[in-house]
Amino acid sequence: MSRIIGAAVALAVLLLPILPAMATDGATVLTVTGDIGNTNRGPFEAFHDGFLNYHGKTFDKAFEFDEAALQALPQVTVKADAEPWKAALEMSGPALSDVLAAAGASGKPITVFALDGYGAAMTPEQIAAHRWVLASHAGGEALGIGGRGPLWLVYDTGTGKATAQEEGAWVWSVFHIQVGE
Repeated sequence: MSRIIGAAVALAVLLLPILPAMATDGATVLTVTGDIGNTNRGPFEAFHDGFLNYHGKTFDKAFEFDEAALQALPQVTVKADAEPWKAALEMSGPALSDVLAAAGASGKPITVFALDGYGAAMTPEQIAAHRWVLASHAGGEALGIGGRGPLWLVYDTGTGKATAQEEGAWVWSVFHIQVGE
């Protein structure tokens, strides 16, 4: 009997990071599609997925995150600064690696898309090179649409400044991640 209880506890601990993200009751903020192992919705449907359809994004399976699901993942705070900025920003949100793990997409190339259609491709090596965060807050304030939200892909620059070229990989207004090539 104690083995069964131990196994149940171990399973619960392993699934804990994924389970909160499975239930999405609010409006979808981020959709992860492509070569993913976990799904929480059906395939692309042109009417339901109007904005994705507008951008020519179709898929057989997807994992959606609403704001609550993203907040349920462990939150990371980083300090990001770049050459053209006046000052560093303290930014927080879930680690990109945790978002990808929840969707069953670890260790694969991705393309991160912004609301305006801009996309930045990233190899697994590029993802592993930094502690990437899908920031939902900057300076303690929620990032809104019309600013750089709902999500801004950044990494911690420590006491240094990212070059303008490096900052170009910091996709803002993120709404979609395509996994795989």
